[in-house]
Amino acid sequence: MGRILAVDLGGSTLKAGLLTFDGMVKASVAFPVGFDEDGAGRSEQHPDRWWSAFSDAVEALAAHDGLDGLAAVVACGATRTQVFLDTRGSPVRPAIGFRDTRAGPVAEHALQRPGVADHPEARYLDRYHPLARLLWLRETEPDAWSTTRTVLEPKDWLVFRLTGRAASDPISQERLAAAFAGGRGSLAALAKIDPGMLPPLREPHCRIGPVLSGLGGALESLGGVPVFCGSHDTWCAVAGLGALAGGCGYCISGSSEITGLLAPRPVLADGLLTVRWGDGLWQIGGPGLNGTNVMDWLADLLAPGDGPLERRITKLEPAAATARRMLVFHPYLNGERTPHWDGELRGALLGLDRDHGPADIVRAVMEGIALLNREVLERAEQAAGFSAEHVYLAGGGARNRAWTQIRADVLGREIVVPHDVDAGLAGCLAVARVGLGHFADVTEAARSIAIEPRTVRPNPAMRDRCDALWTAFRATHRLVIEASHCLAGVPASAVPTMVVS
Repeated sequence: MGRILAVDLGGSTLKAGLLTFDGMVKASVAFPVGFDEDGAGRSEQHPDRWWSAFSDAVEALAAHDGLDGLAAVVACGATRTQVFLDTRGSPVRPAIGFRDTRAGPVAEHALQRPGVADHPEARYLDRYHPLARLLWLRETEPDAWSTTRTVLEPKDWLVFRLTGRAASDPISQERLAAAFAGGRGSLAALAKIDPGMLPPLREPHCRIGPVLSGLGGALESLGGVPVFCGSHDTWCAVAGLGALAGGCGYCISGSSEITGLLAPRPVLADGLLTVRWGDGLWQIGGPGLNGTNVMDWLADLLAPGDGPLERRITKLEPAAATARRMLVFHPYLNGERTPHWDGELRGALLGLDRDHGPADIVRAVMEGIALLNREVLERAEQAAGFSAEHVYLAGGGARNRAWTQIRADVLGREIVVPHDVDAGLAGCLAVARVGLGHFADVTEAARSIAIEPRTVRPNPAMRDRCDALWTAFRATHRLVIEASHCLAGVPASAVPTMVVS
């Protein structure tokens, strides 16, 4: 039976697996690829690190199960991350990551140019917009800008290295494609950016080319295997869940979370992105900046030690499951994108008294992220005019059973979670099955994969608590915004040094 090599290049980890056509995982590996960040808004990673991790993954898979019988290679990956290539296809600088906020002032300045603020795409032009990153590069690094000819997403970089061909997909490049659309009247033209930087756009199931020979090591075994375009990690994860259909709600819980609703028509919702995800299908929602990374912070705070982070987080689950005292947590440790788009927003824990303990804080953190999920989902549902009966959940956060139950209680919906197969890798498999001609569309291909789900239902006894938390969460949000902006304006030099005698 044929197999595929599926790759998920996330914000913190590159995962790769050998999957059979019926969804069986023959082998899988993971390698860290986290971004280099500082407190000044910088979030970067050199693409060579991704290629090194990918090469290591291929070597490990070859040693574990061999690479014979491969029918396809498909990659998905984090989006809102720009890789800048010169005419030879070499990176001119490190890639700018999805959490990078340095383009904020440049975006604000661009909106003051004649005609820019009136352009339909201008409503999305902020520090995270890919066009804002291009403007920032032109203004702050003119040497790198002068040699930039093509802008790719992370998974496109892997495809380029494998095939020698630059391409992307319209789902991953939605915002940049929208900025370049319209010729002389485009947002990019108004900002004097060359639209030729956008690579050819292909559907996720389109074949880009065969793997080149001469790549060295275990990569030689991939020579001649067809590589398909793929898409970003959220789209592939939703596809892998079999949820790529109108009426489905979803949450992909990784380092940051992506929450949304799939609708049969495009609608606009305050603070949310509307992106075409296929013929007659639009995603209403968007990416955040706070998810399992907040749980990482909590584990370091309450369960420090040298043990694996995931194991330390698991130790917190019983506390979350038994705590009952209420706190309201606003989970903005990294600023926030959807639905607030505010890089200066910061977290807050409200309602503390001396009787609260660590268990209450653990539960409050899990509830706070679930409350943010609820805000995004309800905005999407109000705009679309219908509600999602189920919410499909995948990613690292889906492995935490206490947190999954909390999400079901806070959202008031059934949560559908896959048992074993990584949803992003399953989505890559579905893309390959369409590209190879086995199925007509990705949803049909995904639903034929044997990924047995489990369903988590909301606990009726928790309804009053969750409704009270929701009311408090919304009522205190303006206070959190004002306090965050006030604190952001206080320079570190204004804080006096403590002198202990």
